[in-house]
This record gives sequence, C-alpha cells and structure tokens, in this order.
Amino acid sequence: MNKEENDLKNKVRSKLASYLGIEPEDVEDDFSLSEDLHMKPTDLTDFSLILEKMDFNPSKIDFTEIETFEDLIDELLQHQ
Repeated sequence: MNKEENDLKNKVRSKLASYLGIEPEDVEDDFSLSEDLHMKPTDLTDFSLILEKMDFNPSKIDFTEIETFEDLIDELLQHQ
C-alpha cells in the first residue's frame, strides 16, 4: 500500500471511529463492520454521508458487498 492509500485508510479509520465513538486503533483491517463494529445498515447509510463529505461518491459503492473495514477501503480506492 502506497503512502496515498495509507493516508486514505487512516483518514477513513479516524472518521469511522469518531462516528462509532471509539478510538481509531480499535478499528482493525479485518474487523467485520456488522459483527465486530456492530454497524447496522442504517449506520452504513449514515456513514456514507460522511464519506460523501470526504469527496467520495458513495452511490457507486455497493455496501451490501462490504464485510470488513479493508473491504470498505478497497471499494473507496476503486471508486475515487
């Protein structure tokens, strides 16, 4: 992973942790968004609005296919 990708991952990790009320280091790459981070579909919808404010286009991302934090980062990198 290059520096730009790593910076993106850290930014998204920080925003997600803030949204969930946890510390960024508590969001690990292989954590399941639904099981480990206890995110419901409505949480993903709400978080997609935060991603939109970060200049991503969440409408291009199929959140039903995303299981882990790493999956989310991969999708964001594909749709930048």
